[in-house]
Amino acid sequence: MRKLSNFINYFFTGVGFGATTYLIIITFASPSVPTRLGVISVFIISGLIGILSMIFAMDVPPAIAFSVHIIGTFLLVLLMSWINKWPINFWLIGVFILVYIIIWLIVILSQVRIVKEINSSIKKRNAKK
Repeated sequence: MRKLSNFINYFFTGVGFGATTYLIIITFASPSVPTRLGVISVFIISGLIGILSMIFAMDVPPAIAFSVHIIGTFLLVLLMSWINKWPINFWLIGVFILVYIIIWLIVILSQVRIVKEINSSIKKRNAKK
């Protein structure tokens, strides 16, 4: 049951990142109107990218995990573009790289904040002893 919970958590984290990215792109960088197919494909593909992120929780060397993740993510983005008949060009590659870096920065900053909170709790607990 724990694995299913992890699976669902990673899926919906991916959906959150993907949906936010999709909304930002169509709001500021694309004159297109969202379609039912576009939204559904963004949800599903983003969820799959989230599941792909589970590789970082496995016992795999970081360089291999990162390589698999970025290549798999790019292939899923290409699939989503093909499904939606979005142009596959240098703009897509540039946006992919920019979004990938921004999402990684958000994840890293979030993890740093969590580690600081944990360390603070440990210090408070140890100070009470």
